[in-house]
Amino acid sequence: MFSEYGYGNARLRAMRSRLLTEADYGALLAKANIEELIAALTETSYQQDIEVALVRAEGVRCIFEALRTNLTRTLSQVRGFFEGQPLTLFNLLLRRWDRHNLLTILRGQQQEISPELVLATVVPVGQLDEVSLRELARQPGLRAAIDLMITWRLPYAQVLRQAQAHPDAISGLDQLELALNRFHYASLWEALGPGNDDRAIMREHFQTEIDLINLSAILRLVRIPGVATLVGQRYNAPDISPLLIESYGRLPVPRLNELVAADVGIEGVVRALSDTRYGQALAAGWQRYQAGEGDPAVLERELERWQAGQTAAMFTRNPLSIAIPIGYLGCKEIEVTNLRLISQAVFLGMPREQVRRDMIIV
Repeated sequence: MFSEYGYGNARLRAMRSRLLTEADYGALLAKANIEELIAALTETSYQQDIEVALVRAEGVRCIFEALRTNLTRTLSQVRGFFEGQPLTLFNLLLRRWDRHNLLTILRGQQQEISPELVLATVVPVGQLDEVSLRELARQPGLRAAIDLMITWRLPYAQVLRQAQAHPDAISGLDQLELALNRFHYASLWEALGPGNDDRAIMREHFQTEIDLINLSAILRLVRIPGVATLVGQRYNAPDISPLLIESYGRLPVPRLNELVAADVGIEGVVRALSDTRYGQALAAGWQRYQAGEGDPAVLERELERWQAGQTAAMFTRNPLSIAIPIGYLGCKEIEVTNLRLISQAVFLGMPREQVRRDMIIV
């Protein structure tokens, strides 16, 4: 086992120690303007990426480009730490970026966003490299992009074409996202199959992701009066199962269906799921919402905070397992998300206390 994970996990533990701390975030958030923030970032591990990005962009766009480059470079570097079975499992973790990149491009195509702006938010570390993503982003429309995916025989292409050809009760883009998510997790489950402890850790990790996607959907749906009847009529279905990812998560879909059918509202969902592993996070989000700290999306933010804690806890598990790569990837992605929030806050002059509440510290 040591020969499989020993070297790579030792490197990841060292890299984790160099991630930004809460004090670092506070110092960055205190900067008066974007120029000061850029200067401060050149004194961190992002120095190289900031200096390269300054040649092509300025202001907040420079920071966003540097963050994207740094994340892409870091994930590619980590992949090089492993071989054999650990590499196979690590590549399954990176598939989420194929899903993210394709969804980003589909959104850009539908909303007619310029390819340059779309490509500024992709992270080419999965099956699709930057050249392929650029070609997809430059297609003249959504259908043309999906046609090109089919020509390339990408795994996601057929399900996207089927979803596009059969629009249902939700918007076209939402339908594509749901189809993408369903295929993504079905393919991961098939690739994992039965197996050793590492595969069990992976399945547990993906189950949490599925539950959180379904919970986010439920929290939105219960805010729509009569949504169960509406979905039933449009889908000719007895419940809202067509809008959820079935089979793989820990939260039983029938239980979620019952909540929507009972028309319990957000508070009812929070109360009904108080006995689950997500109960404390839902309660914290509901408390923030009642205190006027934001719209109902604060519940999803608290679920993300809980998930971040679970991800960081991976470092306390078997030190010679896939848990360490899962933990590091999650912590690194959280750092990049926090830096994006800080950059937007400094650029837009947002109240810093609000941003502190939304940041996730692990």
